[in-house]
Amino acid sequence: MPVKKIDKNRWEISNATSLHKISYSVDDTWDTRLPQKVFEPAGTNIEKDNNFVLNNHGFFGFFDQKIDYPFQIKIKKNKTLYGSTSLKKEFTSDTLDHYIVPNYHRLVDNPIMYAQPDTASIQVGDTQVFIGLHSPNKKINASLVIEKLEDVLIAQEAFLKGKLPTDRYTFIIYLTDEPGISGAMGALEHWNSSFYFLPYGSPNRILRIIQDIAAHEFFHIITPLSIHSEEIANFDYMEPKMSEHLWLYEGVTEYFAGLALVQQNVIERETYLNALNKKILSTIKLYDRDLSFTEMSKGCLDEHGDQYPNVYEKGALIALGLDIVLLENSNGQQDLRDLMITLSEKFGSDKSFKDKDLFDIIGKVSGIPETTAYLNKYVGDNNRLPLEEIFQKVGIDYAEKRVTPTGTFGNIGISMNDQEELFIEDISDMDVFGLKMGFQVGDVLLKYNDTDLTVENITDILDSVINSPKKNTKIKVTVRRQGKIVKLKTKTIINHQIEENIFELNDNCSKEELRLRELWLGKTTDEE
Repeated sequence: MPVKKIDKNRWEISNATSLHKISYSVDDTWDTRLPQKVFEPAGTNIEKDNNFVLNNHGFFGFFDQKIDYPFQIKIKKNKTLYGSTSLKKEFTSDTLDHYIVPNYHRLVDNPIMYAQPDTASIQVGDTQVFIGLHSPNKKINASLVIEKLEDVLIAQEAFLKGKLPTDRYTFIIYLTDEPGISGAMGALEHWNSSFYFLPYGSPNRILRIIQDIAAHEFFHIITPLSIHSEEIANFDYMEPKMSEHLWLYEGVTEYFAGLALVQQNVIERETYLNALNKKILSTIKLYDRDLSFTEMSKGCLDEHGDQYPNVYEKGALIALGLDIVLLENSNGQQDLRDLMITLSEKFGSDKSFKDKDLFDIIGKVSGIPETTAYLNKYVGDNNRLPLEEIFQKVGIDYAEKRVTPTGTFGNIGISMNDQEELFIEDISDMDVFGLKMGFQVGDVLLKYNDTDLTVENITDILDSVINSPKKNTKIKVTVRRQGKIVKLKTKTIINHQIEENIFELNDNCSKEELRLRELWLGKTTDEE
């Protein structure tokens, strides 16, 4: 039968009504010699009798106009290999696995890895979580991984109030002692599974890496599993178009991954806040701050590809800001987690929304119109996030840059003599103020203006001079120099100290700010 190749993705078969069977060969991407490399978690691997990674778009196509038809996949295999996947097996034997998949979207979104059996599972609420591991050196096994993930998964289930929207989830993990051809390591999320391509290392180090990545990937059971736009649900494989809401799919997921762990006391509050601070620094230093997030999302496959990693940085900060808007305007009765659970129940895996409607949907579902205003201004438009204002509401002092006026007392070294008098011991680093005042080594400090200088009050006076300077104020200092009383005087000199990236808890925050902080992060042991 005549076959014509239309482009790199499509073939046309003439007289297809007579078609009974198509046979074709495929090569894997993990060791390709072609110039365009594929990130390993999105690619395919063929190692005879050892390992097969089936990201199914690398093996199966679909007929035009029949993308929503069901697929039956029958895989003949070596009896020593086991297939790890979230696809349910209609039939399995030592040499055959039979899967039935409702449509092509589900097929390509469920990777399968065939390898020597190394599996483990755990029940998390109503969800059965599986691990399928390929680790040739056997220093790490699936049981160790599930043990490391248990606290994270239980914390996430508690964070979501026991409402996990899938009954089955699979972590598929390939460990390697050789770098992949793409030069990258990491993971990709799928409908109700995730695939990991990671390097060998010490078991403790690799288990921590898996834990950190899994904390993010598992939360994708909310987005996009249960909350997604038409662009995601009806993905165009010929002319891919991205949704404009990567802040939702990746940003909220990344935000929840850390928030769940701090709220459930799996990690320390300080650890979490340090991680947030790093995200702030990354989004400021590495990415275009004046590019709207919706525009970046739509263009992340081409013109804005270099901005994509910002979904894990600014995307998470966008989610944080929305969380605070919800908490503040609901008097603490609703947070972002509640909103996402409600949206998940409203839409679910089989119902999608239009990209342009999402901000209004969130306003209506939450009952808080301020959410729509926030999203329009800071996600839909190119305004910078009001981080100082956001963090102030939860009792955190943040400033990208702060200029603080400071005074000086000359930057001299002061000590105490045998008579418990204060005297100038060192002027090697004396500044302009000290020079104008005329300080000399050996001067005994007697008075500051009309106040006697003593060991007891010198600290308070210096603090006032340095931290609360008054412009153009005359300062008089009386000293005893070689037995004579000398009066020195000059005007204050104010310097301007520039501090960058101020990020610290405000111990003197208001009761309302402290209450919002506790609702946001959970109470610490001391606060409880």
